[in-house]
Amino acid sequence: MAGRKHLYLKILGLVAALTFVGASFAAAGFLYISRHLPDITAFDSRKVAQSSKIYDRAGGVLLYEIHGEEKRSLIPFEEIPDLIKKATIAIEDSGFYEHPAFDWRSIVRAAVVNLKNASIVQGGSTITQQLAKKAFLTDERTPIRKLKELILAFNLEKKYTKNQILGLYLNQIPYGSNAYGIAAASETYFNKKVGDLTLGEIAILVSLSHGPSLYSPWGPNRDRLFARQRLVLERMRDLGHISAREHDDAANENISFAP
Repeated sequence: MAGRKHLYLKILGLVAALTFVGASFAAAGFLYISRHLPDITAFDSRKVAQSSKIYDRAGGVLLYEIHGEEKRSLIPFEEIPDLIKKATIAIEDSGFYEHPAFDWRSIVRAAVVNLKNASIVQGGSTITQQLAKKAFLTDERTPIRKLKELILAFNLEKKYTKNQILGLYLNQIPYGSNAYGIAAASETYFNKKVGDLTLGEIAILVSLSHGPSLYSPWGPNRDRLFARQRLVLERMRDLGHISAREHDDAANENISFAP
């Protein structure tokens, strides 16, 4: 009996030692990664290159646009229509204003789905995490990149308000066809300013942000784009952002893309 008790104590001590060593390595790795992350204050100091635009004499028709690899037009948060903000939150992160930098429920749900599929098929990232990834990291799917994303997202939420983060997100993310930010996307796909977009067009642009190459209106997956648009509109209706009538009108809207 005494020998068995002694064995139990040894096993318990070994488990405790291994736990301590594992926690120490994890803490050291966390500190190392934290010290080698990009500086999030770059948002305050950097100058984002915007496209040069040439309009007609009246200023209403865009004649030419000169840009490099990125076609970008920055727009203040206050000038972004509420429907764009609501559509983005509805489909990307409905709890954006309630949770901190990350949503544990989404992370656990995504982990379960990924384990079932034996591959990474779902991310569970919040808007803040997506901003951290798009602005500072790559799209590689590795545990280290995910940890970096979580740390950066936490730092972003400490420094910026929710509205500032959403504004940065809508001005930063790619929408395809070299268009970065919602204003450039509006001009690229519909030749319109964001304030002139219809609800159906807004749902299209928000759908494109989820996977620009996957949902391109000029590619073979046009039907998937409109299926995604309907999902955006349904989410907006279910969350009370639009009425059933507005949903139906937008879903049946004739969408015409710029040539």
